[in-house]
Amino acid sequence: MRRLPNNALQKALVKLLTDKLPDVMVYDFVPEAAQIPYVTLGACVTNDISTKTENLYKVDVQINIWSEYRGKYEINNIAERIARLLTSEDGYIDTTADNFAVYRQMVNQYEAFPENEEGYSGVLSLDIYIKNMEAKPDDI
Repeated sequence: MRRLPNNALQKALVKLLTDKLPDVMVYDFVPEAAQIPYVTLGACVTNDISTKTENLYKVDVQINIWSEYRGKYEINNIAERIARLLTSEDGYIDTTADNFAVYRQMVNQYEAFPENEEGYSGVLSLDIYIKNMEAKPDDI
């Protein structure tokens, strides 16, 4: 691995969700005063899939959704809005400021499950394919 895209992806993904879904709070760190429902970025798995000429990564990102609503409606509604955004032209994750380029992204799974106390949480899994634009063939 040359240069990890994780911070660039997280910054761009938080910005995209915040800009396009302004009524959904997105946190890297959840403050004590945060009001549910909200979204956090969860596990992030980065795999080097480079070729002989390109420095490429496949990054699996989990988007966690938290709700205190007793049914699944709220959590499913937020997940659907996020999935629709991330699979639309408006949902392009722009990492160019950090010299990375996302060339493919897709939602591959969604799961919702009840919390012990009350409410639901959900996990939306996103596959992101990204290229390190700084890498030269001699670096790879």
